[in-house]
Parts: sequence; C-alpha cells; structure tokens
Amino acid sequence: MVSSFEKIKKFLEELEDSHIYFKEHFYDRSLERPISEELVKKNLKNIEKLLAVEEQPARQKSEEKYKIWIKLSNKYNLVLIIAIEQKNLYIITGWNSNRKWQKSIQK
Repeated sequence: MVSSFEKIKKFLEELEDSHIYFKEHFYDRSLERPISEELVKKNLKNIEKLLAVEEQPARQKSEEKYKIWIKLSNKYNLVLIIAIEQKNLYIITGWNSNRKWQKSIQK
C-alpha cells in the first residue's frame, strides 16, 4: 500500500496549475495571515520541501482531504489543508507556522 506521503508527493509532481483552486475560506483567512496564492503555488511544486502529510476526514465521498506541511525556511513551515478530487486540488486554508514554536508544543 502506498503511504499518504508518497501519494501526495506523486499527485503534486503531476499537478498542473490549471487544476489548483482556492476556496473562499482561504481568501478570508489570507487577510489575517501572511500567505498568498503565489506563495502556495510556488511551494506546492517544490516537492522536496514536503515535510509531512496527515489524512483528514473528508466531507464528500468523491474527495480526499489532507493536512500537509511544506518547509519554507529554517524558521517557517507552510501548513495547508487540501482536498483532492480526481485531478483537481482545492486549497481550503493555509498558514505559516514557526518551527521552534511547533517543536515546543510537540514536546
């Protein structure tokens, strides 16, 4: 069985920009957070920076939902909640997380 990490990595490798969609929630939250469509699109394509993938419960049977972490720098990660439906990727929401802060929580 293929792991979620490998599955998402392969999906992102083959993903075309025309199949990336941003949900209204993303735009609502991006006003409060220092993220943009450009930042997300640029980092989605750089699969070497994909750190982790966690499956999430999906609302529709036709979709798969995940929380993914992408390394932005030594200090920050980009965390995205995404849904995949066939060849389409929906960015539900996203935020930057401070890696030091995240590690202190995990201890």
